[in-house]
Amino acid sequence: MKILFLFFLFWGSQLFANDHILEQEDFEAFQYSCVNENSQKICDLRAFVVDPNTNEIISYLSLTVNPQKLTQMQIAFPHAVNLKSPVIIQIDNRDPIELKYTFCNPSACFVAEIIAENFIKALKEGNQLTLKALLLDNREATLTYSLVGFTAGYNKLQESSNLLG
Repeated sequence: MKILFLFFLFWGSQLFANDHILEQEDFEAFQYSCVNENSQKICDLRAFVVDPNTNEIISYLSLTVNPQKLTQMQIAFPHAVNLKSPVIIQIDNRDPIELKYTFCNPSACFVAEIIAENFIKALKEGNQLTLKALLLDNREATLTYSLVGFTAGYNKLQESSNLLG
């Protein structure tokens, strides 16, 4: 799981080394941030799962709104996951959803999806998002994201996408 932490160090240093933060605001468990990337303002809403023993980031969730005004969700996982097994995602006690890994890069493996309004509504109404992934050694990893602050952060992301579009 330390590999994923290195990904975030690399990702963050690359993102902010060449570009600067234009805007940043915390919404409880979520962070809204906009950067200048290639002369464009790019905004996202993100949350992290941190290992309580090491304080290292072990998973990352990011939401953006694309030019077609669709919400994109990306979740990063460490390389130690079994790519043949789906990720199980569940909001509170709602029915779980199976998602497939979309891609891996040298730093992490990702689930990337366009999410529908009903899923966004469930996130707004929910308390926590739970992810279950099978590791290569057949152990199950459970990651939990707090949804506190999601609604306010998502509203801010929507507002910024309307201003940009």
